Amino acid sequence: MKLALIGDLHYPYRLFDRAEAEEARDSFYEAALAAFLSIEADYHISLGDLTHEGEAEAFEAVFSFARRRHPGRRLRHVLGNHDTFSLPKSDIRSRTGMPRYEAIEAEEARLLFLDTARDADRGNWGGTLDGEQLDWLSLRLSGDDRKPLLIFAHHPVPGTTARSGEEMLGLDAEPGRALLSLLERRPGPAVYMNGHNHVQSLVRRGRLHFFQAASVLDVPVAWLLTVDADGLLAESVPLLPEHPAERVRAWTAVISRSMDDYLRHPHAEGGGFPAEWRVAWAETDAAAVAEGGAR
Repeated sequence: MKLALIGDLHYPYRLFDRAEAEEARDSFYEAALAAFLSIEADYHISLGDLTHEGEAEAFEAVFSFARRRHPGRRLRHVLGNHDTFSLPKSDIRSRTGMPRYEAIEAEEARLLFLDTARDADRGNWGGTLDGEQLDWLSLRLSGDDRKPLLIFAHHPVPGTTARSGEEMLGLDAEPGRALLSLLERRPGPAVYMNGHNHVQSLVRRGRLHFFQAASVLDVPVAWLLTVDADGLLAESVPLLPEHPAERVRAWTAVISRSMDDYLRHPHAEGGGFPAEWRVAWAETDAAAVAEGGAR
């Protein structure tokens, strides 16, 4: 099974300095989305904050591009805090055709897509899980299940990936502890993948692995995940390799300074973060008693 993955896209519908910024936006995002959707994969997955302000026009711009250019792609999107700024979640669902959370059963692994976003709360950008979703998770994570589990969410579990212990940069403490407890009780390996903090990071805690993708504006790459009976291989895929680096930097600089409330992270690449990383299921099982440690 192959999965294509991107971090926070932050597609902006409204921009300051409209003429210059809109030209840069259209050039950058058309090239980035085309490259992402051109990756051969079973699913194309966004880790949330697909849009910057969550307007109907922003969702339409991204999804209409996908439908027009790559109509056969199976696109999956988890909600980020920016995605819920403008529309109720029910409206977003009607536009994207995707549930708030869901499970997909594949031969190689079980895929879980979570909704960790609040409803239209610009004052609290931390993540949460409502009781209904926690009950749903509990049913799916109970028992002696050793099948590899891949979880996709916007917010990290607190105390795992870079910055996840800072205020509002992860799940709230209570749902974070509840989710971690469910994962730790489960005997099978799991890889939890998130965005939100705009810094590439990979952490291992026993049989649990936590991967954090950067914002596409800061680090314009996607990740190709190859999952088989032995494990998971993640490979970085540059999204704009045919464009000069200086041009890409100019586009992203114009776009980011023309957006309300977007700060580029100076260490988004994660300090020498590898372009390829692996998780071996057998190695994970053997080291299940280990705690902590970064890969």
